[in-house]
Amino acid sequence: MGRTAEEVLEYMKELLEVYLAELNGYEENAFAYGEKTAYVECLEVIQLWEKAQTFGLDYDIEQRYPI
Repeated sequence: MGRTAEEVLEYMKELLEVYLAELNGYEENAFAYGEKTAYVECLEVIQLWEKAQTFGLDYDIEQRYPI
């Protein structure tokens, strides 16, 4: 069964935050830096969504996940 765009965006936001939290425990290397940068950029795009704040994306992403 398919999901609505809203459900997909909410799920993606939550998944990206989990991945970023996991990266905080790893040693910094070129691959981890690239991965973190991509996740942060994805969150920034999702933050353009009109309902982003309603779903908890109401913070400064680069401050929380500095790259």
